[in-house]
Amino acid sequence: MDADARVPSLLRASLTRRDLLRRGVALGLALPAVAGLLAACGGSTDKATVTKASGAAGSPSAASGGGSTPASGGGQPVLGGKLSMSLSDQDVGNFDPIIPGDNMSIWTMLLIYDQTIRVAPDGQSIEPGLAEKWDISADGLTYTFHLRAATFHDGTVLTAQDVQYCLTRAANDQQSIWTWIFKSVDSVTAPDDKTVVSKLKKVWVPYLSDVSLYASSVYPMAAHKAQAAQLFEHPIGSGPFKFVAWEKQSKVTLAKHPDYWTKGQPYLDELNFFVLTDANTRMLQFQSGDLDIATDVPFSQLEALKQNSNVQLRQDSIARIDYIGINCQRYPDIKARQAMNYAVDKDAIIKNVLFGAGELGTTMLPKMLYWNPNVKGYPYDLTKAKQLIGESTLKDGFKAELILTLGDPVAAQVAQLVAANLKDIGGNITITQLEPAAYSAKLQPGKEDYDMYKGYFTTDIIDPDELTSLNIVSNLGGDAALTLYKNDQVDKLGVDAVSVTDPEQRKQMYYQLQELSTADAPFIFLYYPSGRTAVQNHVKNFRILPTGNYRLWETWVEK
Repeated sequence: MDADARVPSLLRASLTRRDLLRRGVALGLALPAVAGLLAACGGSTDKATVTKASGAAGSPSAASGGGSTPASGGGQPVLGGKLSMSLSDQDVGNFDPIIPGDNMSIWTMLLIYDQTIRVAPDGQSIEPGLAEKWDISADGLTYTFHLRAATFHDGTVLTAQDVQYCLTRAANDQQSIWTWIFKSVDSVTAPDDKTVVSKLKKVWVPYLSDVSLYASSVYPMAAHKAQAAQLFEHPIGSGPFKFVAWEKQSKVTLAKHPDYWTKGQPYLDELNFFVLTDANTRMLQFQSGDLDIATDVPFSQLEALKQNSNVQLRQDSIARIDYIGINCQRYPDIKARQAMNYAVDKDAIIKNVLFGAGELGTTMLPKMLYWNPNVKGYPYDLTKAKQLIGESTLKDGFKAELILTLGDPVAAQVAQLVAANLKDIGGNITITQLEPAAYSAKLQPGKEDYDMYKGYFTTDIIDPDELTSLNIVSNLGGDAALTLYKNDQVDKLGVDAVSVTDPEQRKQMYYQLQELSTADAPFIFLYYPSGRTAVQNHVKNFRILPTGNYRLWETWVEK
């Protein structure tokens, strides 16, 4: 979740996902979690449950968009070797699963820790993690997880008590930014060393996805009780890679966990993640061979990389939408907001800023599960924009300040084009670039002090509830991505959908939610960008999932 610390992979605005999530915590609100009954993927022994679950959100066909290009390379895996990869947004912030909301922390932790359930390789369903199978009671209120044999990096055996402890801490600890997502949970118990039982207060379809969230990661209960926060200076998990060192603002080193529960994996002996926030430095190191994988390739270099037979350009689509958030209290006229959308030439932005690596954004959901392909959004139509603005309260012109963070050249270029387009319908737009702290201060939940901001959403899980709860529903703690947008029908759909067990009915609810919210235009819907990761040819079986993370335990190098 993150928003440009990604408002987590979630809100990704340059806001801070943490600010939004903290809002949910402070209010004690039950924000639904994510990725629904998603394909119990053979994880249940109850045949009826398996059938029901897999239809709920599980298969790749359930996601109306998304999809990724095949993993790079193939052939027989090779054991050994090292891999170097860039961390392009920022350094890891924290290895305590319940605290950070930035993607660099999230995606690195997903290599160190296991979760009870995890996102499957297709990035659109879930699969067994520490739980090799599970059962769901007929009333949908009791989830019983049956654990596989697993060993922590310190050599201790992982037990159900560890899982119970970590799930309970994620739900109840005051430091957790995710307590809202577990509000449906009544209790988590460990009746024996291999069984974990979660009892819910109400039917909560996304619960299996909740426990696939990085915040649900498992670490040793005894070690945490003994070391408290110090544990996360040298984190211990049971995942495919174990922590070796963290040179802050420079490098994170991980090594193969030799006792990982998937026999034969990981193939690599060592991972090195380098903090390289400057794009030019990142690409120079990639071109020199010092980096095996370079993330966030500048759009201007994509075409050259496509022509280079010595490298692979991975354009796996992360579930992301870029947008301009509009303060709906300052600009309450729907026709005016619709006019702003039609006035912005998104195709020109995609061509001139993204060098073609994107497509028109149409709804507040990225292309993921229950994305509505029937919503056409707002293609450029200046005639219609002028008509709508003429029928609105802003027919005599309007002023707005568009804020964005310093150091984001893409956002700056987008803002300039948006401002130029809005001038055509009487908009006088001032662009203000702010230091991150000043930017966040303008976007504090409950204290929204801005006209417009440049942001983006991504998702940590495959169910839409994580995004709809914070980014479009008004009363679940996120103030509709801080736009202060409110539509009672949208709110009801977002709140009710988490308890609807019929997948088709649930899909139609999210479809309707998108239709209504797109029509109300609380954002200027910009684009769905393509992925852009450069990979050396000797790296095999690498790709990025729609949730943004990478299963590096399945990757190998041939040198």
